[in-house]
This record gives sequence, C-alpha cells and structure tokens, in this order.
Amino acid sequence: MTTIRDIAKEAKVGTTTVSRVINNSSKVSEKTRQRVESAMAKLNYFPNEYARVLKSKKSNTIAVSVPSIWHPFFSEFVFHIESHLRKKNTRLLISSNNTDAYAELEFLDMIRQNKVDGIIALTYNNIEKYVSSNIPFVSIDRYFSEKVAYVTSDNYHGGEIAAEELIKRGCKNLGYIAAIAPQKNDTLSRKDGFVDMARIHGYKVAIYQKPEPILNYERFFDGFFSLNQNCDGLLVMNDQTALLLLSYLDKKGIRVPEDIQIIGYDGFQYFEGLETSITSIKQPIEEMAQAALDLLFDLINGADIGDPVVLPVHFKNGKTTKPYPTM
Repeated sequence: MTTIRDIAKEAKVGTTTVSRVINNSSKVSEKTRQRVESAMAKLNYFPNEYARVLKSKKSNTIAVSVPSIWHPFFSEFVFHIESHLRKKNTRLLISSNNTDAYAELEFLDMIRQNKVDGIIALTYNNIEKYVSSNIPFVSIDRYFSEKVAYVTSDNYHGGEIAAEELIKRGCKNLGYIAAIAPQKNDTLSRKDGFVDMARIHGYKVAIYQKPEPILNYERFFDGFFSLNQNCDGLLVMNDQTALLLLSYLDKKGIRVPEDIQIIGYDGFQYFEGLETSITSIKQPIEEMAQAALDLLFDLINGADIGDPVVLPVHFKNGKTTKPYPTM
C-alpha cells in the first residue's frame, strides 16, 4: 500500500508537505502542490478520508437541502453553490426531497451523524431541531423561531416593482396567484409589496392562494379566473408557475400580453446564459449562493450569527407584458 512517505520520496519533499497538500493547506506553494499531486496520481494514492476527518475535525464537505432539483430556481442555486465550492476543493452533498418532509429529515439525520462542516437549507419543512444543533446552518428565504443565519432577496420590493410595472403598462384589474408553503418564509412578502403598491396607485388586488402541493394546476387556474374574469395584470409567485399558466391560457384562447399581462418571479435560466422570455422579477441567484457560502464559512470559522443578508432584485422585461403606452 502506498504511503505518505512514498509520495514524499517521489515528489522530493517532506512528509509534512504532503500532509499539507492533502489537507488543502495554504502554506504550500502552487508549484510544490502540483508536484505532490503528480506524485499521488503516478503512485495511484488516495488519502484516507476518514482518518483525515478525525484528525482535522473538518470534512471539507457541505450539505445542501432543496425541495426539488427539478425546479429551475433550486437547480440554478445548487449549480452556483457547487461551482464556488469546487474552487475551494470542498465537496457537496445534495438532498432533493421533492417536498417530502420525511425524506429531508432522514437526510439531515444522516449528515448530522456523518460529519459535514455545515448545512445550507432551502426548506419549507419543520426542521427546528436541526437549526438548534451545533452544525453551522444557513437558511435561504426562511426565518425560524430562534436566530438563524439566512439569505434572501428583497421580496417586498419585488412585489412593489411588479405592481408599478403592470400599472405603467395600463393594467387596471390586478391579480396575484401563489401556492403557499406550509412554513412562513420571506417569499410571502412579494404579495405584501404588490398589494401595498397597488393601493398607493388606487387599485385593489384579487388574491388567490392555495396551500402546496398543487396537484392539478388547471383546476387551480380555473379557480382564479372563475372569480376574476376581468383580470388584465397578474403577478405569479414564480416563473415555473407562470410557464404553466401560459400553457393554460393558450388552451383557453386568452392572449398574452394582449388580453392579460403576466409577471413571474425568479428570472431563472433555461440553460446557462439563456433566460426565459417571461417578464419577471429577477432574483440574484448566483449572489445568493455566494452570500450563503460566505455566511456558512464564517460560521464554520467561529463567527457569530449576524443580520440577515437581503439582496436586491430587479425587473426583467420579457414577452409577457406590453411596452409602455406612447404619449
């Protein structure tokens, strides 16, 4: 079996230097690191990760829990997390629990027993006991009963922007559609900002909210439009629901944006560098991922929990709203 001494001999360095390379120490020059890594590859050497974790008390592993990897916002968020971790030579464990609370709790139990350095969770399940554990924890969009590090975007202002943009484009009968998660979270502020800004301009908002999961979206949309047939401007909770709504409206012969203008929320990308054509309130997904990691590594290094990080959003013009009317 190849040992550290064999690697040191091949790379013409001391065993301490090899150990530093294995543990990603900053005390090794890049040239020396490359020489040691080349020796490891040549001799087909793999570090004993379990022994290294016991010795260093760090696993260089981060866990991320999201409701669904199929949801474009969550998948883009995880993509950016993984990209940043790769630069730090840190591994990623992912749980995509498909909104299954038991599956998420099972995952969190597993990572609590098998050492990870920290957890980032975008969750709407009841996970209070994990928040109060000693593992560094960062929440996305969700606040808890006790103080927790969390990152969100300015959801309230996003709602304000959406109302103002629809009104500027001539909408007079405004509506808001959302599927509501079981646990309170910051995304609920989108409705508040939307309603408050509409009220400032003298308009009311038809609000239609149902608890998740929505098993039949056609019935869900039927419920709204049966009550609000004259709606001409709509903020939808997220872009994924907005895409489903566009398909529904097409089947009903309702034209977008001629008959009804729609603004989604998230501004996600179909593929890297290719955004949807939906008019949307764009969240800074990459910046949210970076901020979550910055907070998490601060906690891992012993920092106290600070104030929530609230990042700005902006309007992304698309094909589901009209241009401003000409004077």
